[in-house]
Amino acid sequence: MKTIERAIVSVFDKSGILDFVKVLVEDFGIEILSTGGTGRLLNENGIDFIKISEYTESPEMFDGRVKTLHPKIEGGILYRRTLEKDVKDAEKYNIPPIDMVVCNLYQFKEAIAKPDITLNEALEMIDIGGPTMIRAAAKNFSDVIVVPSSKYYDIIINELRENGGISDKTRATLAQDVFTIMADYNATIANYLQNYYDRDTLMGKHLIKIYEKVQDCRYGENWDQGAAYYRDLSTKFGLHNFKQLGGKQISFNNYLDIDACVQMLLDFNKENHVTAILKHTSPNGMAFDKNDQLKSVQMAFSCDPLSAFGGIWGVNHKLNTSVADFIINKEKIFVEVLLAPSFEQEALEILKQKQNMRILEFGDFLNNRDEIYKQLEIRTTLGGALVQEYDHKPVIREWKVVSKKQINETEKEALIFAYKVSKWAKSNSACFAQTYDNGAYTIGIGAGQQSRVHVVKLAAQKAIEFGHKEDLKNSVMGTDSFFPFSDGLEAAVEAGAKAVINPGGSIRDDDIIKRADELGVTLVFCGKRVFRH
Repeated sequence: MKTIERAIVSVFDKSGILDFVKVLVEDFGIEILSTGGTGRLLNENGIDFIKISEYTESPEMFDGRVKTLHPKIEGGILYRRTLEKDVKDAEKYNIPPIDMVVCNLYQFKEAIAKPDITLNEALEMIDIGGPTMIRAAAKNFSDVIVVPSSKYYDIIINELRENGGISDKTRATLAQDVFTIMADYNATIANYLQNYYDRDTLMGKHLIKIYEKVQDCRYGENWDQGAAYYRDLSTKFGLHNFKQLGGKQISFNNYLDIDACVQMLLDFNKENHVTAILKHTSPNGMAFDKNDQLKSVQMAFSCDPLSAFGGIWGVNHKLNTSVADFIINKEKIFVEVLLAPSFEQEALEILKQKQNMRILEFGDFLNNRDEIYKQLEIRTTLGGALVQEYDHKPVIREWKVVSKKQINETEKEALIFAYKVSKWAKSNSACFAQTYDNGAYTIGIGAGQQSRVHVVKLAAQKAIEFGHKEDLKNSVMGTDSFFPFSDGLEAAVEAGAKAVINPGGSIRDDDIIKRADELGVTLVFCGKRVFRH
């Protein structure tokens, strides 16, 4: 193992640095070079070090903008110890080796998150000397150990104690992390400047993202596909925030369904008890109840109990014991993934009887809707990507009852509920819903049909199949499709709908409104399209 004689320590995030440097100095006799703020901290705590300005015999300049950019620093890091020419140059120019660089960068990402930060303040948070040093050390990792984060302090100390030095594998791992850190750092700066000078354009010339692996998946959508889940380093909120409390490893398809489920919950009023049950990223049952979580779960399940088997279930309030008992004791219930912001302790113990059921806690995730949807939705294509805003705007752009027949507030609430559910079913979609004393629930959902008529008939057929024939009478229906002809509306009324909501906007809207009046049904245009391909 190579001896470590000299280390430069210059960190913005000073957590853990004192303990780390004390061990380097007291246990291993390593000489420390340091700069301004870090040096003051070391001095205040009685740790000997050499000031960079004294070491280089060159003062810090321009309010500290230039302090480590010096041949004695960069040369001491970069010169190759096994190359005779480099060794001679180091001797000629009096450049001693620097064997370790401990440096983390100005926190640019955290700085620009402040709503009132100015451009000049942001520019001051772009680190120059730090990136130069850690890149140089990473390039020369066979001779120099680079420590770019406090998470590595214990690893370094343990290896030094066990082996007297740092292994080649660890050196290479640290170097690789440096270039990942720099890629994310540079991407953040580039995106900030792009957005600063082109604020009216969500999609700029370049889309720069860095992703970090969270886990390997056993396989992808199918058994013969490799897969992994990565998190976007530029985004605070995501599925990586969720805590798994029980069950098997989350699969590729689970991640897709979990994402769809939590986005459905984000669309609904947090004051109500909302339940979403879905398969293949489309809802097969949803309900809300103003008072009773168990009732919400039971009504969502009643929509399509066959498809609920092996589904993803999510609720938006702390999951209680009565719901846990229902899931465990009800016949023919198999839940693949169960999502909730939190769980009553007794409920969690009951649920853990199902050893394979994945139990996920997402905390206050639903309280951060505005922040969550600041990111862009990215869908990859062969050789490229499609980028758009998430469809997070209110589903009712304008409430326009265009028929003669009007509705009451309860019916209006049910229509909005049905339209929100139809949003999350794949296009073309249709959702029949019915009300009860304290809420509303789906009774038939159709999704992913090429025909706007067939999807209405499919939704009604499923309602009948699962015992909701009577519920179809005087139900309401939401559909994401336009009505270029009256056939879709006629199919809904024939099934029993008394009110229908859709985006409107067809060139034949006047004909459809006339037909609604002939059929004696309420027709609402909401002015917002909610297609999901």
